[in-house]
Amino acid sequence: MSSRSVIHKWALVGGTTAGALPVGVDAMALAAEEVSMVVQIAGLFGRSLSEAAAEGLIAANLGGLVGGTIFEAANIGYPFTIPLKITIAVGVIETLGNTAYSYFERCSAISD
Repeated sequence: MSSRSVIHKWALVGGTTAGALPVGVDAMALAAEEVSMVVQIAGLFGRSLSEAAAEGLIAANLGGLVGGTIFEAANIGYPFTIPLKITIAVGVIETLGNTAYSYFERCSAISD
């Protein structure tokens, strides 16, 4: 799997996680998936990235804060808001993935 299709794969996984797991557990699983996605995207550009470095990139992009805040608001009407949780998870992961992809793409162009 290459290019931006890896982002779509992780967004699909995240949407499934958001819909399947109960409130609270889903946030921890989604965070782990976001870290794995960023590490995998770095690998597409020949970069080795630790999980801690991936967490730093995510924090720098405020992905967790924005996604988490919106996500918690959607949990008020759980389980009726499951479709909304899925939509939020997919949107946050797609945005974060595309941001990471663009970052590594620029870094790769600079180092070449």
